[in-house]
Formats: sequence, C-alpha cells, structure tokens
Amino acid sequence: MADWWQTFFDMDYCRLWEAAEGPERTEREVAGIWSLLALQPGSRVLDAPCGYGRIARSLAQRGAVVLGVDLSHDLIEEAERTRGAVPLEQLRYRRADLREPLSEAGFDVALNIFSSVGYSSEDDDIRVLATLRAAVRPGGFVFIETAHRDWVAAALAHNRDRGWRLPDGTLMLEQPQLDPVSGRINSTWYWSGPTGAGQKSSSLRIYTASELARLIGAAGLRLLSVHDGCSAAPFVGAGTGMSRRLGLLAVRD
Repeated sequence: MADWWQTFFDMDYCRLWEAAEGPERTEREVAGIWSLLALQPGSRVLDAPCGYGRIARSLAQRGAVVLGVDLSHDLIEEAERTRGAVPLEQLRYRRADLREPLSEAGFDVALNIFSSVGYSSEDDDIRVLATLRAAVRPGGFVFIETAHRDWVAAALAHNRDRGWRLPDGTLMLEQPQLDPVSGRINSTWYWSGPTGAGQKSSSLRIYTASELARLIGAAGLRLLSVHDGCSAAPFVGAGTGMSRRLGLLAVRD
C-alpha cells in the first residue's frame, strides 16, 4: 500500500469520518488544546494536516488566527465549503506537502492531530516534524496527537475487528492487522448504507511514546510533556487506566 494516503482522503473519507467523529469530539479536543497551549484570541495557529477543517474552524471561531494545510484537494475543498461565516483573515486554507518547508512562519503553535504521523517512513515523519518546527517562532509549541502502539496492541488482543453505525444508518466495519516487526497497522474499512457501499485500506506506523519522543528530538524540538490525547491530563502508559490517545507537547528552543 505504498503512498496509500494519496487517494485515501477523498470525499468518501469526508462523509464517513466526519459523521463518525461528531461535533462533541471536536469540541472536547479543541477545548483541551485551547487550555493546554494557553491559546487566546489572536494566537497564530498552524493546523497541519488540517483534513476537512474540523479543528481549524473551531479554533478560528474561538478567535485564533489559523492556517490549515493539507495535501488532499478534496479535504481542502470540504474545509472551504464548511468554513461558515469565519472570515478569511481569521481562517485560511492551502494545499501543501508537509515533507517540504512551508513559505509561512512565525506561528505561536503548530498542531498535528488525529494520527497524522506514520503514513510513510520515519525519515518522512522527521521531515514533517521539522516543517512544523520551522513554522513556529522561537519559543513556539508543536503539539502532536495520535494513537500509540501499547493501547492498539492491547485493544487488538481483545477484539481485532470493530464495527459501528453512523447517524444515517451506514454500517462501518474495520479489520486491522498489526505487524509486530514493522509496527504498522494495516487496516481495511468497509461500509454500507443509504448512500452506498465501499472499502478503503491504509497502512499506518503506530509508534510508542518513546519512539515519538526520539523523532521529536531528531526534528530539532524539545519534548516538554506527554498527555492523555488533546487534554492537560497526564498520559497513562499502562494498566486498566491506559490512555487511548497520546498527546506530545514540544517546544522550539
């Protein structure tokens, strides 16, 4: 599944994943990000990749000045379509490959949310993180939120396949397989509902917290703290209270 992400993030992705995530999750994550990073109206934020704009739009509605960047034409178009009444000076979108430096810099914060690392090689992930580092001002923050291998391995040990139903009645089924040597989770999603049926496949490197800390250092950032997803709560790496999601807060010295 080389370069699977080139075609994965299309209008089917927008329709299905937006319905699956829901506004409650977005509001919870944005509230956590706002508090953890001490954002305020006027803070300059880079959301990269921004997907269809769910985080970028909500941050802009709170008063941040946001640039959303993504490689997918379809996702950028959907983000623009759903921007609502947020003015251009508050929220902009552009298409770019994050493995290459951006033309804009001086952001207070750069965000990488919803398992947006691990698409390709470690070298590519370091390049993405280095792009985020270069985009923030000295003393600026980079925040990464992603799945982590310990929770994924534990979850798959109990129930490998999982299914759920979207609000419109569409049935979604995920069949993941974790390669313990490469650390990649190869998943196929199937869906069927009132708007049609289909399937998508992906291959995502699922890092441990220590592996991500190493990549952050290799990109020239200094890790400050680890969190339970998009919240100020500390990350719990083991036991019955293990965090499902991992948030890493780093600074550009």
